[in-house]
Amino acid sequence: MKTIRISDAAHRELTRLLGEMMAKTGKPQTYNDVINALTAQSVIIPAELLEKIDAAINGNKQLGYATREEFVEDALRGILQSLSGKRKKESASKELKNKKTE
Repeated sequence: MKTIRISDAAHRELTRLLGEMMAKTGKPQTYNDVINALTAQSVIIPAELLEKIDAAINGNKQLGYATREEFVEDALRGILQSLSGKRKKESASKELKNKKTE
């Protein structure tokens, strides 16, 4: 076991996340569980892309994005919906071709 030094702000955020995890699971959790969950869910985004995201958020306040997380979640949701729609179209197209050949 190792000891790490963190700021008071980081400790408050970890404590908040710990509370959320315990509320979701209904089981006792540890700070180690929170850190493991955070590292398992994290995605490294290049600094240049983060700058573009920040610029898009700041330049388009009317869209209502307050954080990078909101922006990225919405963007990914849109991409996944688009891919899902394409798959449905491809599947329907294949079905039509199969019916024509029968």
